[in-house]
Amino acid sequence: MLLFKHPHIRAGKLSVVVLALVLNTLLGACGFSPLYVQRSGTDFTVEQHLALISIQQIKDRIGQQLRNNLLVRLNLKGQPASPLYILNVTLSESNTNLGVKKSAVVTRGNLRLSALYTLSRATNVSSGINADVLTTATVTTISSYDIPRAQYTALGALKDARARAVKEIADDMKTRLGVYFRQNSQ
Repeated sequence: MLLFKHPHIRAGKLSVVVLALVLNTLLGACGFSPLYVQRSGTDFTVEQHLALISIQQIKDRIGQQLRNNLLVRLNLKGQPASPLYILNVTLSESNTNLGVKKSAVVTRGNLRLSALYTLSRATNVSSGINADVLTTATVTTISSYDIPRAQYTALGALKDARARAVKEIADDMKTRLGVYFRQNSQ
């Protein structure tokens, strides 16, 4: 109570409130709006659209990890019984050696993981036919890791770099798909 009676502290609190109101007004004026809030005049929220995506199997172990990450982010209640959309993903991975000592020993590496995804409208899921491509894009991430001398630890570091890259790609894909549905919802 004693702090609020001091004139400098009251002026500081007042300036924080005024600054918050000004920023709120400026953000509203520039067209900013929350991504996951239902807009008036639309049937579905962005999250409901995301939950209606059937994620197809992705090749290799890293593809399984990406698919599992996408399932957690997009389909909170599991795969949809009657999906409206089909998501196909193709992964590519490359490694680059960076920190090379004079003795030609590599001490640092970059893992580059790219995911080309295509979102299509599901037309006939039972026969596996889908058409009407809605959006396609490539998401790329680079994850750095140390390469110690011990081979087992180096494999562990690479595995950890893959796990981080997969999570980042899944987050980025969710955001991009959310923006797509936000911009194209009627």
